[in-house]
Amino acid sequence: MPDLGLHREFESVNLGDERRNRRVRRVVETIARRPAAGFPSAFDNEAELEAFYRLVNNDAVQLSALQEPHREESWRRASEFGGAVLVAHDTSEFSYVGEAEREGLSRRGDHQSFHGHFAVALAEGAAPVVHGVVGWSAHVIDDGVWCRVTDDGDLFELLVGSERWSDLAAEVHRDAPDGQQIIHVMDREADDYPLWSRLVAQGDDFVIRSQHNRLLVDRDDKLFESLEQTPFVVSRQVVLSRRGKRRPPGSRRTHPPRDRRPAKLSIRASTVEVKRPAAVAPLGEPSMRLSVVEVVEIDPPDDATPIHWLLLSTLPVTTPEEVCRIVDIYCKRWLIEEFFKALKTGCAAEKRQARSLWSLLNVVALLVPIAWRLLVVRALSRHEPTASADGLLDPVELQALRHLVGSRKLPAHPTRREVLLAVARVGGHLKSNGEPGWLVLGRGMEQLLDFSAGWRAALAFAAGNGGAEG
Repeated sequence: MPDLGLHREFESVNLGDERRNRRVRRVVETIARRPAAGFPSAFDNEAELEAFYRLVNNDAVQLSALQEPHREESWRRASEFGGAVLVAHDTSEFSYVGEAEREGLSRRGDHQSFHGHFAVALAEGAAPVVHGVVGWSAHVIDDGVWCRVTDDGDLFELLVGSERWSDLAAEVHRDAPDGQQIIHVMDREADDYPLWSRLVAQGDDFVIRSQHNRLLVDRDDKLFESLEQTPFVVSRQVVLSRRGKRRPPGSRRTHPPRDRRPAKLSIRASTVEVKRPAAVAPLGEPSMRLSVVEVVEIDPPDDATPIHWLLLSTLPVTTPEEVCRIVDIYCKRWLIEEFFKALKTGCAAEKRQARSLWSLLNVVALLVPIAWRLLVVRALSRHEPTASADGLLDPVELQALRHLVGSRKLPAHPTRREVLLAVARVGGHLKSNGEPGWLVLGRGMEQLLDFSAGWRAALAFAAGNGGAEG
């Protein structure tokens, strides 16, 4: 069980001024108590609210400095957990509506936006263990060109879309502990020979979904046809995550919306020698030997788009277990999609009223660790609902939750699901509404953390007065 306490996530923040460092820690503690609330509601008085806005609008507050502490803690958790680290990459649009113009954002129709490209560190295995966000960058689209936002607020153009993937992968590798095995997990947009070459050159592995029917060395057929004579060797049952309608431009056709559902998969695998595209030379080697795994859904629902994945990987496929490992690794991509939901719905990232791109990015940096915590609580509770909730909440939070649920008492040793449902009830969830969503969980966590903060203050006061009553 990871350490879920938020106090460590900004403990080492360094903004060049200790007063600003203290302000960041106080701000995060305040927002964490009410993650879905608007800023005017989250802060206790006007002076605190004004101090918050001065912080996020301060030119001396660099985005990288706000990102660094959580990134360090994420790698610490990964090192303590051990094993290979899966780094799931994806891009999500952050959209803001309203008549007010927000400086620095892209304009599209009746809303403005930026795109966040994130890398989330995960553990291998069945349990949805999320170490944290180990890197993210912000981009705006200007006349169809992706432009990355730098620390000083300037933009620079990305001439090739895959550069945002390779740049962040390089930063992840740079920040990782020495000797750490990294397996990058990416969707179809990362099907790019130069990107593969950079990942291999820096010593990392990858599992990437293919979208291009590539030429092969010394073969008459191409990649998509290369497996036609290979028998299916494995059958698996997986649960597909829900996918909403909002995707980055150009990906909605390849990533149609879907509901969460089980899927029965048949799998086969082989190795291929992919030829370097002529337009890429001289970047990378003339060819690259890769494992290819084809995943086909059997008997999908009539109204569903069947699963059909062609996965490319540097990992071996000499045994059925190795083939299944690649599929299981790719299936864990759902956790980064859930992270976006935690950030946008649970923490209301798109409802914040900051008036410029740079202040909005600072706000998102403050919300990232809070979204991580919401994701861990929800994911672990769903994975092993009957497991002990020890470590899911700290003792003060569990005591506060018992008080908030009142007559609907928690057992002496509650399970993860019992804790999750109790938090949801505090947020207004009704059993008849089905499974609790991010909105009610965000509201419940808001009240729980707010009440816990008061409880801690009372305990500290009692301890400072020798435990005297009166």
